[in-house]
Amino acid sequence: MRIGQTSFIAFASKFLSAAAGFAATIYFARELGDEVLGIYFFLLSIVGWLALLGTMGVGSAITKRMSEGQNVAEYKGAGGVVILGFGILISLLLLLFRPCVANILGVDIVEYVVVLLLVGLLGTYVDSMLQGDHLVHVYAMLKPVRRIIRTALQIGAVLLGWELAGLVFGYAVGGIVVVAIGLVYVGGNYALPGREHVDSVFEYARYAWMGNLEGKTFNQADILLLGFLVPAGAVGVYGVTWNIAAFLILFSTAISSAIFPEISKLSENDETESISSIVRDSIAYAGLFAIPGLVGGVLLAEEILAVYGSAFDAGSQILGFLLLSVVFYSYQKQFVNTLGAIDRPDEAFKINLVLIVSNVILNVVLITLYGITGAAIATAASTVISASWGFVLLRRHVETAIPVGEVGRQVIAAFGMGALLIGLQPLLEGTLISQYPLAHAGTLVTMGAMTYFLLLLGLSGDFRAVVRNNLPDGGL
Repeated sequence: MRIGQTSFIAFASKFLSAAAGFAATIYFARELGDEVLGIYFFLLSIVGWLALLGTMGVGSAITKRMSEGQNVAEYKGAGGVVILGFGILISLLLLLFRPCVANILGVDIVEYVVVLLLVGLLGTYVDSMLQGDHLVHVYAMLKPVRRIIRTALQIGAVLLGWELAGLVFGYAVGGIVVVAIGLVYVGGNYALPGREHVDSVFEYARYAWMGNLEGKTFNQADILLLGFLVPAGAVGVYGVTWNIAAFLILFSTAISSAIFPEISKLSENDETESISSIVRDSIAYAGLFAIPGLVGGVLLAEEILAVYGSAFDAGSQILGFLLLSVVFYSYQKQFVNTLGAIDRPDEAFKINLVLIVSNVILNVVLITLYGITGAAIATAASTVISASWGFVLLRRHVETAIPVGEVGRQVIAAFGMGALLIGLQPLLEGTLISQYPLAHAGTLVTMGAMTYFLLLLGLSGDFRAVVRNNLPDGGL
């Protein structure tokens, strides 16, 4: 399967997953309000950080070592033993020190944390094996399955009046179902690892854990800090707004997932020219959705947030900053991913460290001064810094350049889309559509997206070629 097709499958799957999540979040926002959602987002942030501690980069190491094609069964066994051991240890500590943990968090949700942590660690283990076994398309397609099951169960539980408990129940069961399916695809080829296999996993993981920490910092550091520093309602507003912005990372993430095992294999054979070609293409299209998303998000912030209810209006003031961070993170992710794939996790470590340190320091300072607006500014600034440093480090190992022409055409198409939206907004005011927030925002977003892609198809011969070459039949 071609990389472009694998990327598209991964993106389409993530898109379906995110679409289900959007619909669910709108319902939960209106039904439960910003405070319950704030506690839920805070809970997921805590679980995410603990899950990171429970894997310590082992998930990335499993993917890397399995993708190399040697001693696969032993590396599967090594990863499982390590992750399971960490998970049990952290869970026992949480339960043993439950009163202290509840006091620190400000809410007694330790049982919820333990359940979601164990499910999350199992999910990470299975996801890592699928990617390492070059089953990226399967890994991608399981994401919407998990989201749809989770969403259906959560909605049903909320209808029964379970509120926060219902959200946790649906999240956990959806994860367990996908773990079971994933294990079927991975197969039963496991073996007890030797010392050398465990050492090899840890050798890669000692740098790769920083990549996982970096991703978690980008997605969750601000929410975790906000959970300690501002009221739950403000966390709910920020979490909803961040979910909107994070949607635009999907395509960049899909590209990274698809090219990692391919670059890893090419790296083993020292095929530097092929690696450079793949990297140039990944950079060229990393911002394919993020660039127009920034333009459209800035222009339509009020209309989009109105869908969630009046309690979330404040999110319109920070959406632009979060979207800007997504644009730079889309490129930064390609740089880090490539360095990891060519077995230079030490260099990826440096990029990730820059994002983590700058993000945490700026968040602490700016949240204290400006609340959720400060958190958004901090996230945007840290991604600009880390992406710039990332490109410098990448150039030391891979001969590549920013494809200015292709990225420039995406920018031009995005501004053309923006001009249409500016003209379309006043025309819809006072119409029947404008009386329904979801229909109003949906119409503007749909028209904007269609305009952008039509303009880009007209402007870019390379983009037309990419579309033709990755159709199922190989062309139009």
